[in-house]
Amino acid sequence: MVRRLSHAVPGLLTLVVAGAGLTGCGWFRAGDVSHVKPSGFVLRGYVSVAGAPTGRSGTPCDVPATGIGANAPVRVTDPTDRTLLGTGVLGAGVLAADGNAYRCNFGFEIAGVAGGRDRYAISAAGRPAVLFEATELRQDKPAVIRVD
Repeated sequence: MVRRLSHAVPGLLTLVVAGAGLTGCGWFRAGDVSHVKPSGFVLRGYVSVAGAPTGRSGTPCDVPATGIGANAPVRVTDPTDRTLLGTGVLGAGVLAADGNAYRCNFGFEIAGVAGGRDRYAISAAGRPAVLFEATELRQDKPAVIRVD
């Protein structure tokens, strides 16, 4: 009897080690995990403020009189502004030529914006929200909020 048990021990030991390894990598209980992909997406855009000082495009800029600047809050909601779907902050301003004038552009990127909407309302620095079509935003077209 002892002899038979000694032959079974290596096989049993292999099974226990393999089971522990598979448990650690998530193979066991994998059926308990949702197979639905998350509906969130990365929303990119910028706030473009008119009246920036003359300079070289791509250099830092600031337009303090507008109340818009780096680290100002950005909110993404449903079109009725009742459901908050994402938040972020504006990045530093970058000068951009606009015909004969200049604009100061403040970029933002918000990860994990909840999907399932046809349109999104985006507001920056407490200003009124601007509506954007969801299809364009999900195709990585930037949401541009113009402040003139």
